[in-house]
Amino acid sequence: MKIYLSPNTAGRSGGALNGNLRHLDRHIQSELDLGGFESSFEELWLSLSYPPMYVLPGVAGMEVDFKKYYDKFPYSRLNRRYKKIDITLKAPEFSEHFDKEEQEKYKHRFKIDSNYQGISETDLAEILIDKYLEAGQIIKRKLKKEDIFNINKFDEILLKIKSLINLGFLKSLNEEQNTKVHNETLLTARNIREERKLSNNSKDQLIRDIRVYYNSLPNKALYPYDYQYSEIFLNILASKGLTCPTYHHLYIQVAQNEEEALKNSFAIEDWYVNGISLIDFENYKKASEANKEIIVLNSIIQGLRDIVEIDKLDKTIFEDAVTLIKRQGLETELTYKTIEHKNFNLTITYYSKSMEEKCPIFFNLTDKNRHFTKRIEIGKADNSQIHLWLQKVTLTNELIKVKSSDSVKADVWLKELPREMEFEICHIMEEKKPITKPIPNKGFGAKLKNWFS
Repeated sequence: MKIYLSPNTAGRSGGALNGNLRHLDRHIQSELDLGGFESSFEELWLSLSYPPMYVLPGVAGMEVDFKKYYDKFPYSRLNRRYKKIDITLKAPEFSEHFDKEEQEKYKHRFKIDSNYQGISETDLAEILIDKYLEAGQIIKRKLKKEDIFNINKFDEILLKIKSLINLGFLKSLNEEQNTKVHNETLLTARNIREERKLSNNSKDQLIRDIRVYYNSLPNKALYPYDYQYSEIFLNILASKGLTCPTYHHLYIQVAQNEEEALKNSFAIEDWYVNGISLIDFENYKKASEANKEIIVLNSIIQGLRDIVEIDKLDKTIFEDAVTLIKRQGLETELTYKTIEHKNFNLTITYYSKSMEEKCPIFFNLTDKNRHFTKRIEIGKADNSQIHLWLQKVTLTNELIKVKSSDSVKADVWLKELPREMEFEICHIMEEKKPITKPIPNKGFGAKLKNWFS
């Protein structure tokens, strides 16, 4: 039986134990396997639910709803069909363990009961064993005659581990498991890369996302160039029709050495894949801004090329994109959408900018009969906003109409952006200066109409 330990609180779930406790659940798993514990269930999911010391932006108030569920714990379910056990226990002792370090980063903070403050790692380790023992007793009460769950062996192994707990034991265990996990992770990563090389899956997934990660480097170390060039490569490669086998998200793991990059390079699901890229970060820190841009661009190319070569993607498409982007750099104009009309052609384009600067967005309107194009900037938006903001664009002989998404996500993300716009084609073509005025709107958002004088 595999055991899975997961914390959860208001608006957040998942993750691992911290510090010298990080691999304690892994040690419990190992001792259960070696100790001859038997069960007809294949998985035990133990969730430690704890009162939050903070909530994330945008979910303020969620702690109230969380409290309603929290008061009803413990929760338990023995799913015999799928051979899975789910147990959720109250674990207020772990609030500081999971939240204290991060609390200062957030605005909405909460105090916890003084009884659960300042608990040592050794005490928390013993408490964790007690949580497993508590889960075992809950399972025991719900077992049926046909079920197998050797509760005596389960308790015996856990109590033996508990008797060994002290700070030296936890430190030694953590060091041993860190080395073991490191070696296993590298072996798994290399094996997966070899399997990918041998695979011949059909390439029918158009790419949807490209992201750059660098877990071992400082936060935003490669920003804004990683952010800007990720968008540029995504747009160009998607427009050129680069397709992939099974996955559509391409992630690049940038690190200072191969082992560090490999550690995060294997995917646990088939909808994304990782490529690795190495960087001389000390040299990068000393470089001028112009050279930093080049270094980041080359790091992204290296990571994407790693994916292209391993999975045998279309090299011609990729290298053509590289040539184009290297030539135009951050001035690469990206196409969001093209709309055809019998008399006009509208191409919506933008430039990839930083989150602070935002992307300038342009309407490029071509009169097919007179064979000329006029261009206007309609505003700025973060690249994550563009699809929601310009979700529906219609083109007639007289007007370009824009309507944004009416989803809850759009309400949160679009904020100050106008939710409806109209542009008079005759005034665009005459290049008259636009004046933007709000007009009454009984629907969602602020409806704007562009008048030209």
